[in-house]
Amino acid sequence: MTDEKKQSTLELWSNLTVAYDVVRKTHVRNMATHSLTAPQFHVLEVLMNSGPIPLKRISEELLVTGANITCVVDNLEKEDLVKRVPSKKDRRVINAELTNKGKEKITQIYPDYTSTLFDSMQVLSDSEKAELNKLLSKLAVR
Repeated sequence: MTDEKKQSTLELWSNLTVAYDVVRKTHVRNMATHSLTAPQFHVLEVLMNSGPIPLKRISEELLVTGANITCVVDNLEKEDLVKRVPSKKDRRVINAELTNKGKEKITQIYPDYTSTLFDSMQVLSDSEKAELNKLLSKLAVR
Protein backbone atom coordinates (compact mmCIF):
# COMPACT_ATOMS: atom_id res chain seq x y z
CA MET A 1 0.00 0.00 0.00
CA THR A 2 1.34 3.42 -0.94
CA ASP A 3 1.82 6.26 1.49
CA GLU A 4 -0.78 8.23 -0.46
CA LYS A 5 -3.38 5.49 0.07
CA LYS A 6 -2.52 5.27 3.75
CA GLN A 7 -2.85 9.04 4.12
CA SER A 8 -6.17 9.02 2.28
CA THR A 9 -7.46 6.29 4.60
CA LEU A 10 -6.33 8.21 7.69
CA GLU A 11 -8.02 11.36 6.39
CA LEU A 12 -11.22 9.42 5.75
CA TRP A 13 -11.13 8.01 9.29
CA SER A 14 -10.59 11.46 10.75
CA ASN A 15 -13.46 12.99 8.77
CA LEU A 16 -15.75 10.09 9.62
CA THR A 17 -15.10 10.33 13.36
CA VAL A 18 -15.41 14.12 13.45
CA ALA A 19 -18.67 14.04 11.46
CA TYR A 20 -20.07 11.34 13.74
CA ASP A 21 -19.05 13.29 16.83
CA VAL A 22 -20.73 16.49 15.59
CA VAL A 23 -24.02 14.71 14.88
CA ARG A 24 -23.81 12.68 18.13
CA LYS A 25 -23.26 15.79 20.25
CA THR A 26 -26.27 17.48 18.62
CA HIS A 27 -28.34 14.39 19.39
CA VAL A 28 -27.12 14.21 23.01
CA ARG A 29 -27.97 17.89 23.59
CA ASN A 30 -31.40 17.38 22.04
CA MET A 31 -32.15 14.36 24.24
CA ALA A 32 -31.02 16.26 27.33
CA THR A 33 -33.79 18.80 26.65
CA HIS A 34 -36.21 15.86 27.00
CA SER A 35 -34.51 14.60 30.20
CA LEU A 36 -33.15 11.50 28.48
CA THR A 37 -29.72 10.15 27.71
CA ALA A 38 -29.02 9.06 24.13
CA PRO A 39 -29.00 5.36 25.13
CA GLN A 40 -32.35 5.78 26.91
CA PHE A 41 -33.83 7.37 23.81
CA HIS A 42 -32.50 4.57 21.61
CA VAL A 43 -34.07 1.90 23.84
CA LEU A 44 -37.40 3.74 23.63
CA GLU A 45 -37.00 4.00 19.86
CA VAL A 46 -36.27 0.27 19.50
CA LEU A 47 -39.31 -0.59 21.61
CA MET A 48 -41.48 1.84 19.64
CA ASN A 49 -40.45 0.16 16.38
CA SER A 50 -40.32 -3.46 17.56
CA GLY A 51 -42.82 -3.72 20.38
CA PRO A 52 -41.97 -5.83 23.44
CA ILE A 53 -38.68 -7.65 22.88
CA PRO A 54 -36.06 -9.43 25.00
CA LEU A 55 -33.39 -7.27 26.61
CA LYS A 56 -30.75 -9.38 24.83
CA ARG A 57 -32.18 -8.42 21.46
CA ILE A 58 -32.12 -4.72 22.39
CA SER A 59 -28.44 -5.00 23.32
CA GLU A 60 -27.71 -6.75 20.00
CA GLU A 61 -29.60 -4.13 18.02
CA LEU A 62 -27.86 -1.24 19.75
CA LEU A 63 -24.45 -2.98 19.73
CA VAL A 64 -23.95 -2.64 23.48
CA THR A 65 -23.48 -5.10 26.33
CA GLY A 66 -26.29 -6.75 28.22
CA ALA A 67 -25.06 -5.04 31.39
CA ASN A 68 -25.39 -1.66 29.70
CA ILE A 69 -28.96 -2.38 28.58
CA THR A 70 -29.85 -3.62 32.08
CA CYS A 71 -28.69 -0.30 33.56
CA VAL A 72 -30.51 1.78 30.91
CA VAL A 73 -33.74 -0.21 31.33
CA ASP A 74 -33.45 0.07 35.14
CA ASN A 75 -33.36 3.86 34.81
CA LEU A 76 -36.24 3.90 32.30
CA GLU A 77 -38.26 1.73 34.70
CA LYS A 78 -37.65 4.23 37.51
CA GLU A 79 -39.19 6.89 35.27
CA ASP A 80 -42.12 4.55 34.46
CA LEU A 81 -41.28 4.66 30.75
CA VAL A 82 -40.49 0.94 30.36
CA LYS A 83 -41.48 -2.19 32.19
CA ARG A 84 -40.04 -5.68 32.27
CA VAL A 85 -42.44 -8.45 31.36
CA PRO A 86 -41.62 -12.18 31.60
CA SER A 87 -42.01 -13.99 28.29
CA LYS A 88 -45.09 -16.17 28.01
CA LYS A 89 -43.18 -18.59 25.76
CA ASP A 90 -39.98 -18.94 27.78
CA ARG A 91 -39.90 -17.98 31.43
CA ARG A 92 -36.11 -17.50 31.27
CA VAL A 93 -36.60 -14.55 28.91
CA ILE A 94 -37.47 -11.05 30.11
CA ASN A 95 -38.97 -8.64 27.60
CA ALA A 96 -38.89 -4.87 27.79
CA GLU A 97 -42.08 -3.06 26.91
CA LEU A 98 -43.09 0.59 26.71
CA THR A 99 -45.53 1.78 29.35
CA ASN A 100 -48.28 4.21 28.38
CA LYS A 101 -46.09 7.03 29.71
CA GLY A 102 -43.18 5.68 27.62
CA LYS A 103 -45.34 5.56 24.49
CA GLU A 104 -46.44 9.15 25.07
CA LYS A 105 -42.86 10.32 25.64
CA ILE A 106 -41.37 8.70 22.53
CA THR A 107 -44.34 9.83 20.41
CA GLN A 108 -43.80 13.38 21.67
CA ILE A 109 -40.01 13.35 21.18
CA TYR A 110 -39.74 11.55 17.84
CA PRO A 111 -40.77 14.45 15.56
CA ASP A 112 -38.20 16.72 17.26
CA TYR A 113 -35.56 13.99 16.95
CA THR A 114 -36.14 13.54 13.22
CA SER A 115 -36.26 17.29 12.66
CA THR A 116 -32.97 17.83 14.51
CA LEU A 117 -31.30 15.07 12.50
CA PHE A 118 -32.67 16.52 9.29
CA ASP A 119 -31.36 19.97 10.19
CA SER A 120 -27.90 18.64 11.06
CA MET A 121 -27.68 16.96 7.63
CA GLN A 122 -28.87 19.96 5.60
CA VAL A 123 -25.31 20.67 4.47
CA LEU A 124 -25.68 17.65 2.17
CA SER A 125 -27.83 17.52 -0.95
CA ASP A 126 -30.30 14.67 -1.37
CA SER A 127 -27.98 12.93 -3.82
CA GLU A 128 -25.01 13.37 -1.44
CA LYS A 129 -27.05 11.85 1.40
CA ALA A 130 -27.99 8.90 -0.82
CA GLU A 131 -24.38 8.37 -1.86
CA LEU A 132 -23.07 8.70 1.70
CA ASN A 133 -25.70 6.26 2.92
CA LYS A 134 -24.68 3.79 0.21
CA LEU A 135 -20.98 4.12 1.07
CA LEU A 136 -21.47 3.85 4.82
CA SER A 137 -23.65 0.77 4.30
CA LYS A 138 -20.69 -0.89 2.58
CA LEU A 139 -18.49 -0.15 5.62
CA ALA A 140 -21.15 -1.25 8.10
CA VAL A 141 -21.29 -4.87 6.99
CA ARG A 142 -21.34 -6.86 10.20
